[in-house]
Amino acid sequence: MTLALLAQDSPATLQSCVFEDTGWVCRYVAKESSVELVPPSVARRLPDARPRPDPALTREEMRQAKLIRRCADASWMSLCTPGDRKEARELKEAAEARATLRLKVTTLVADGRCPDAVGAALQGGDLSLAREIREFCSVDKAGSAAASPDGK
Repeated sequence: MTLALLAQDSPATLQSCVFEDTGWVCRYVAKESSVELVPPSVARRLPDARPRPDPALTREEMRQAKLIRRCADASWMSLCTPGDRKEARELKEAAEARATLRLKVTTLVADGRCPDAVGAALQGGDLSLAREIREFCSVDKAGSAAASPDGK
């Protein structure tokens, strides 16, 4: 396709190039036709520089993450108000506590102590983590029961 465009009397002109989900997409306009070319070697070499937001994040969660990033460890010269700094530090401490709890719970699951892991998540006050671990353990038990030939 590319060679045919180069061999024409009036070569195709580049209309636009856009980075889409599949990679770089360039649109060329020839005299009487329109052609779309995606060079795979270019599409694989160039990474997408923009971070893609997680669609599951809510607007409030995105605001909190941005506030933590900007103001949690900000110096006095930053553009954060004292209220923003205080809220960012509190949010950062809460996020670190959730990460510590999640590490403790997943360590218990890795050791095969599912009831203790669910109990630790409940004691930590994270009901969604407890529900997630309970579902994981039930799937794990069902998978191991199906894998064993005697069903024990």
